[in-house]
Amino acid sequence: MFNSYCASCHGTSAKGDGPAAAALKSGVPDLTELAKLHGGKYPSLHVYEVIKGDTQVVAHGSADMPVWGPVLSHVSQGNNAEFQQRLNNLTAYIGTLQAK
Repeated sequence: MFNSYCASCHGTSAKGDGPAAAALKSGVPDLTELAKLHGGKYPSLHVYEVIKGDTQVVAHGSADMPVWGPVLSHVSQGNNAEFQQRLNNLTAYIGTLQAK
């Protein structure tokens, strides 16, 4: 899912160097540094809420980042458990990318 939905901007390495990053008005965050920016703890709830669309990210300005919640819900065909699992899986995956 990361490669399908996130890598075009964040890059396959999640460092903010995807092929579409240069076309955006604001810089694309390095997702591997999230734990470092939050005192060494990966902010999984915040990441989950951003992906879902519950939290606006100031750095994204006027919504440069697509809200993936509706897309993942559609892909899950309205199955709430599957939708939640997709959000959890993507959030957990980003957690595994954190710099050591």
